[in-house]
Amino acid sequence: MPDAALPRILVASDGRSAIPLPEPFLSATLLRDLDLATLAAVSGSAHPPQAVDLDGIEGLAADHAGVRFVVETLGIRVVLTRRPAAAARVAELGGIGLVRVFAFDSTGLARALETHPRAPRVGTVISPGPVLAHFTEDDLAALPGPVGAYGLISTVELARPLLDRADMLVLRPEVAVALSTSTAGLPSTAGLPTLDIGRERS
Repeated sequence: MPDAALPRILVASDGRSAIPLPEPFLSATLLRDLDLATLAAVSGSAHPPQAVDLDGIEGLAADHAGVRFVVETLGIRVVLTRRPAAAARVAELGGIGLVRVFAFDSTGLARALETHPRAPRVGTVISPGPVLAHFTEDDLAALPGPVGAYGLISTVELARPLLDRADMLVLRPEVAVALSTSTAGLPSTAGLPTLDIGRERS
């Protein structure tokens, strides 16, 4: 099984219809808010997803057995979850586990990070995503990487500044396409590299 890599853009989908994967970003599909049968069907298609929100799969528990099924049986290598133990298990199986942390206030953020595994291949996803734009450099440095932004990134104006703050963004299809066609301040090259999960965040 090849090493996991984290795309810059994860395009959120419920798996029920095809979605565009925008250029110039290296992007992939994130499945969320669907049932187990749809997850299995999409994973066996010609264009399988690279990522899944484990907490949003009806009929699949976000536990070690669920992680094993997603990573080893379905071959999905990037898994988002609110459960630190599940994210750690993803990493143990060779994937990238991302702990989703709700950062509505500093106290809640601090408590959530206390239970973070802080292990290789286990990163952090901040929700709602636009909050990340207000983190100080010290705040960002305290987050176990790779770092993502997820939720309420509803416009290009909200998404663009997060490209400099996060390793990965989760976007709805229409926002991802709009961002890819907006050239102001964005790369004009053919694409952005995947995040090497072994590198240190700057």
